[in-house]
Amino acid sequence: MNEALQLNHDQFTENKNTNFREQYIGKVNMLDKVKKVLLLPDGESMTVKMASEFYEVDYSAIAQILSRHKAEFKKDNVRTLSSKQEGFDILSKALTPGQFIVKLLTKKAVLRIGMLLRDSKVAIKVRDYLLQMEEEVPKEIKTEIIGSWTDNDLYVLHQTMNEETNKGKTKLSALRMAAGKLNRNVNNVQQKYYQIKKKYGSLQDYIVKHNVIYLEPSHDSQMPLDDSQTQKEYSNESALTERLESVIKAVKTESHLLSQINDLRLEVMDLKNQLKMKEVVIEGQEIQLSNKTKLNSKLKKEKSDLEHKLRFISQILNSSKVVESTQTEIQDTRKYVIKNGVIETEKRA
Repeated sequence: MNEALQLNHDQFTENKNTNFREQYIGKVNMLDKVKKVLLLPDGESMTVKMASEFYEVDYSAIAQILSRHKAEFKKDNVRTLSSKQEGFDILSKALTPGQFIVKLLTKKAVLRIGMLLRDSKVAIKVRDYLLQMEEEVPKEIKTEIIGSWTDNDLYVLHQTMNEETNKGKTKLSALRMAAGKLNRNVNNVQQKYYQIKKKYGSLQDYIVKHNVIYLEPSHDSQMPLDDSQTQKEYSNESALTERLESVIKAVKTESHLLSQINDLRLEVMDLKNQLKMKEVVIEGQEIQLSNKTKLNSKLKKEKSDLEHKLRFISQILNSSKVVESTQTEIQDTRKYVIKNGVIETEKRA
């Protein structure tokens, strides 16, 4: 799908102005050209399920469209009918057994669904047919619909397209903005834009080729449009204005970038300070760890010394006990003597 055709389709699906769709709503007969339309026994209505089958989408897709654009479908006489109301008996033959309520869609409502439903091949064909029918309007009638365009109108269109696209807006959004400034129908502006683009390559090329200038309306004096020198001066002034606007925009952009750079520098400085603080904390923790390690070594050494002393004292204590035991034994058994480690009985005189 080319760009112009895509924009035309977007007009149907995205345009919040209901008047745009209203100008096509009477063309219900073209539905049969896209696909065979099956209606309920009343010959006038469809159920939501039937509409989903017609457009080959899920039931929920149709339900969402009906909910989002409730006000538009109300004008198309979309209504809900229950088993207690007149006419239900005729329709019940085509409904699910046990169904006691049904939402009825008129052919206008079915056509409007085709204008609004985006993800449906059948809906795309419906919009293609509507656009094709518009293209087939006689030239003299189409010219009357489009209306005449002045050089000022084209200049405003060109400026608006540049300004909006430079802001990152879509071409469709820019065309809508231009239509608002020119107080024209969006479709009218769109057709003129692509008509010039097709013939001249771009609006810029058209403006340069025809020396188009923008004249501010003045109440004090009237500037003759056929004065080539005056037009040239105004053209130069316009070009100078554009350059000044471009420079101002560049300065603003540079100022914005400088502001961002300064913010980043401040953020870097803050991060560096945080890093230094963390390094100080880590250094303190390392000193504490080193002190603890030294203290641990000292305590281990003291423990080792104490254990050594304890063993030495234990040995002394054990030796003392042996000596004391031996002396006691000698004293208690004075009639015995020890010679060369052998106990002998003392001979008494």
